[in-house]
Amino acid sequence: MNVKQFAELVSAVFHPLIMPVLGFVLLISFDASLSLAQRWLLLATAIFFSVLLLLLLFLWLQRRGAIDSLDIPERRQRLLPMIAGTVCYGLGFVALRWLEAPPLVQGLMFCYATNTLLVALITYWWKVSVHTTATAGPLTALWFQFGAPVLPLLLLVPIVGAARVILQRHTVAQVVVGALIGIGITALQLWFWFS
Repeated sequence: MNVKQFAELVSAVFHPLIMPVLGFVLLISFDASLSLAQRWLLLATAIFFSVLLLLLLFLWLQRRGAIDSLDIPERRQRLLPMIAGTVCYGLGFVALRWLEAPPLVQGLMFCYATNTLLVALITYWWKVSVHTTATAGPLTALWFQFGAPVLPLLLLVPIVGAARVILQRHTVAQVVVGALIGIGITALQLWFWFS
């Protein structure tokens, strides 16, 4: 496997539509305060709004020719999917709040909505790496939940960022800004409102 193939593999494994599964599965599955039925309900709700609904929407947009691929390499094609993502995540937050999900589960969905909105606003002028934002965000929430054992996983952020640069999908600056939004903005929101 050469460097480019490895970068493609990393980009596929850490795709923004996959990362919410990791975050929500770990946050919900290891919460001892939840019954088994609550865990399944919250997982189904979180994954429906953060992954399945968006995947269906993106596939529909691709079929209509509004986006070229699920990777959405063209900056101008990103705005509509990001606005749709903000709405889906916002609805997911409302649903999780209504279901009385643990604060960090609600918080992660809230951060997905607000971070996606921020990236959408920036995308109007400049292309930010959604891959690094989507990798850093859930890892930050996991750090809030599990502490220091999660810190080595943050090494995934520069690995994902390097993959995006190798594939020439982003510049180093776009990757760094994505990581700063994913870690910094997520941490601030979780700290102020959900911890």
